[in-house]
Amino acid sequence: MTQSFADILHGLMDNRELSPRAVSRASARAESTILKLLNGNISPSTELLRDIAPALQIPEADLLLIAGLAARQPLSHTKPYRNSAEIGELVSIASSLADEQLRQLLDIASNLKAEA
Repeated sequence: MTQSFADILHGLMDNRELSPRAVSRASARAESTILKLLNGNISPSTELLRDIAPALQIPEADLLLIAGLAARQPLSHTKPYRNSAEIGELVSIASSLADEQLRQLLDIASNLKAEA
């Protein structure tokens, strides 16, 4: 591979206008872990990539292939996280909104949660 995984991850996040904080929140991984991955201070692991793939809106298998990891072992989760693709899309959209728009989105989400 001519390009490091950290460089590719930077590109994926830039293309989707995702900050390390947004990926952290969407993946339930520490922001420091995402930053270490972006800086090349840690190598990508299968478990970490499984968690961040939905936030990046990329199939898990593709992200594992990009990182040079095989997806030979069965998933550690018996089924995907609930609505993970939709949550990743929502994070991607929310990360590009203006502050006031983001507040409006949070209000809408809070109202929907209260109705449930």
